[in-house]
Amino acid sequence: MPGILLDKRARRISMLNRQSSGYVRAGTGFLAGLLISGGAVGAFVGENPSAGGTYRATTSGVEFTAARYHQHVEVLAHDLLRGRDTGSDGIDIAAGYLAGQFASIGLKPGGPDGTYFQDFTLSLGGKVLESTTLTITGAEAPALARGETWTPFGWSSQGSFSGDLVFVGYGVTNPEKSYDDYAGVEVSGKIVFMLRREPASFRTEGAESPAFSRFSWFASKARLAKEKGAVAMIVTNQATEDADVLPGSAMDGQNYGIPAVQVKREVAEVLLKAAGMEPLAEVQRKLDGGLTRSQAMPGVSASGQIAFEGTSARNVLGVLPGTGPNADEYIVIGAHYDHIGDSRGAINNGADDNASGTAGVIEVARAMALTPNRNRSLLFMGFTAEERGLLGSAHFCANPTVPVEKMAAMLNMDMIGRLSDDSANDQNHLYIQGLGTGDLFKDLVARQSKACGFMQFNPDDSARGPSDHASFNNVGVPSLFFFTGLHEDYHAPGDDTPKINVDGGARIARLVYEIGLELANADKRPVFARVDTPADIRRGSVGSRTGTRGPRLGIMPGADDGKKGYPVARVLAGMPAEKAGMKEGDRILRIGDAEVNGQQDLVRAIEGKRAGDELEVRILRGTEEMTLRIILAPPPAPST
Repeated sequence: MPGILLDKRARRISMLNRQSSGYVRAGTGFLAGLLISGGAVGAFVGENPSAGGTYRATTSGVEFTAARYHQHVEVLAHDLLRGRDTGSDGIDIAAGYLAGQFASIGLKPGGPDGTYFQDFTLSLGGKVLESTTLTITGAEAPALARGETWTPFGWSSQGSFSGDLVFVGYGVTNPEKSYDDYAGVEVSGKIVFMLRREPASFRTEGAESPAFSRFSWFASKARLAKEKGAVAMIVTNQATEDADVLPGSAMDGQNYGIPAVQVKREVAEVLLKAAGMEPLAEVQRKLDGGLTRSQAMPGVSASGQIAFEGTSARNVLGVLPGTGPNADEYIVIGAHYDHIGDSRGAINNGADDNASGTAGVIEVARAMALTPNRNRSLLFMGFTAEERGLLGSAHFCANPTVPVEKMAAMLNMDMIGRLSDDSANDQNHLYIQGLGTGDLFKDLVARQSKACGFMQFNPDDSARGPSDHASFNNVGVPSLFFFTGLHEDYHAPGDDTPKINVDGGARIARLVYEIGLELANADKRPVFARVDTPADIRRGSVGSRTGTRGPRLGIMPGADDGKKGYPVARVLAGMPAEKAGMKEGDRILRIGDAEVNGQQDLVRAIEGKRAGDELEVRILRGTEEMTLRIILAPPPAPST
């Protein structure tokens, strides 16, 4: 009988989607979600009387049941949603289901337009439109060819721009080093021209492979340029870089809020000469010595337009207003609700990644709504496009619906569905990370975890990991991350509802509730502390974005740590990377002619490749660079 009910409901929603996919995109994901929200959940998934126990909150007596948690997971990870890929009808239905749950719980809409949605456009799929142009005027202005001498960055904003050029060195301001590339120059309404990375003097002395600081990050440079009033950025490689490589033209969907392009050094030399400046190598030498070289570039100007092919995306937001003197402050509780879609005839339902965390958000919201007298407000969120690089949470943090300074803490649940109490399984215990980012966290988490029956968990001070809490940590919000580890079904068709530990998920939701409630009612909010070391987390076998859609290298990624190249946290036994000699701790610098500085670069370098193709991979091991030849393996076979 449950199967018959499921099939009827699936046909009903599938018919709705077929009749008007535009209606779903415009907002009937909300309506389709209401069909399977609240009391209709059981009709959609069927009842499951054997699904686990009940866990009562010690603070309020509110109950968390494994059965109710299971229902949410089963809806979100149903075949009908086809893996909830960003831009698909399936993710619209998931967004509608989440919004419907928020509405039935009694949360107020948290979107900027009075709905439960924060809609925005991502540039996915790699297409730069032909209308994208760059023109430079001035003495001996160079001829420009997109893809050959210049290209837009994947994180650039769209639109037209024009203005005079101002050279701003590396485009950084570092108070710790008493260094300011913007001192003495006016850039409001101008286009800033800068070098990549940062002065050598910023690096830690004696480090074997010195890290680039956060000041070198494109996000930091773009934010600073925008704050100074610049209308666009032009960036060039350092003179000391071995290869003058342009970034790939495929877009990664991030938007740092300012048009930005990179030009080759040959273009940069002409610009410097036109402005009466020294050659690039001499300019860099003085910058690296600590001397700022910023100046206007008289007679040199630029104009252009950047346009990408867009994909509609939406975060889902619900607010539970506080009732105390700090009601204008917020505890953010969130999880990403997207996954990776289907591939090669198999659906990747993402029950653990991350229907499990989304179900946790729903259950915590329900419990909070039943709890009276909350001092601070609570903002519950479902993030889109996490699988594309934390894009939904990054967009929210760049375009917040409540002031960032009013966010007292953020609690993130990602992959909380594979909890194991087996001491022999050291992979799927509870991980709680970000403990060092707020001064109240360690004592609070230790007390509440024991009260909730978690006698042991894997702690980590850092919130610098590959999930949405990192976006909040980056803007100074104390952030905690709850996670139950990797498994062989990560980003594969085997990640399905029957494998979820629904009791474990309900117990973790209860723990997040207890921690969130104490933070909401605390007299003082946590004081943020920056922890620069990456969190110790391993998130999956990399070779394509999904691990199932294309050939595999057989590595697990490390966290972005600001250093050159792409960090390798783990090399999988028997896979191509290990066979070619890659080791844990190596950094991938280049694949073929493509520079690699993050997962999106890696994805673009492998796109279009087939199993059996040989890649020339340049890596950094300690201080030594070397080249490996890796023959790609086929994707895993679909589960049957």
